[in-house]
Amino acid sequence: MNLENVTVTGKNQTKIWVEGQETCREYYKTSRITFGMSELLPGAVGDLDAGHAEADEVFYCIQGEVLCYVPEDDAYYRLTAGDAMLVPPGKGHKLINIGEEKAILTWSCAPHQ
Repeated sequence: MNLENVTVTGKNQTKIWVEGQETCREYYKTSRITFGMSELLPGAVGDLDAGHAEADEVFYCIQGEVLCYVPEDDAYYRLTAGDAMLVPPGKGHKLINIGEEKAILTWSCAPHQ
């Protein structure tokens, strides 16, 4: 990817995959940042992501209500629309939609994943 030009990526141009019941879209992945989004239907549970050895990861909840389980802390963190969460390098995480509507979250890893 050319990092000198502004780039627009439509949702139909993304890499799409499923982790458990979580649908993921990756919009950008460079040597400096990875950016994407996840969707979970009510009651859906994503797979455990083992974390990223060298990257911080930020989640931002656009819609819905989710719990994020972090096994290293043996703790659940609640996010609702407008909340953000910073996950330090090496911490695993699993998203669980506990709300009554589809949950939509964006996520970014930097410096890379």
